[in-house]
Amino acid sequence: MREIDELADADDPAWPGLQEIVAACSVPVQVLPADFDEGRRSLLQMQVTARSMLGALVLNTGGLLLDDGWVRVFGGGSAADGGLPSLGQVNGFPAAFDPTWHPAAGLVVGHDAVGGVFALNGHDPEGSGRPGARAR
Repeated sequence: MREIDELADADDPAWPGLQEIVAACSVPVQVLPADFDEGRRSLLQMQVTARSMLGALVLNTGGLLLDDGWVRVFGGGSAADGGLPSLGQVNGFPAAFDPTWHPAAGLVVGHDAVGGVFALNGHDPEGSGRPGARAR
């Protein structure tokens, strides 16, 4: 298990690259302010570093509203007007770090306005009726 400072203080963070992608996007993207503590809690539970796009997203944003909110991507959560729950809240992360916990069917990373769900496969996609093979 890596501690939060090791995860958050990456040598080559993905945040500057993510900012460039957002700036170049062909649809409007609103970057919501992050909840510092909730972002770090999510990062710790996922055990990803700020070098990854997912890590940069939860650590540096409260989430993204794309195309005037038609698509919502979860980050570290935001209490701002029109804010989003955090990735940890949406996926039911435990209140304290638990190295044995993982999302059963996959990690929900976003929703769209008509009910679509965007998720990363979990450890056993076939067992959840999703495409992909079990991680070995």
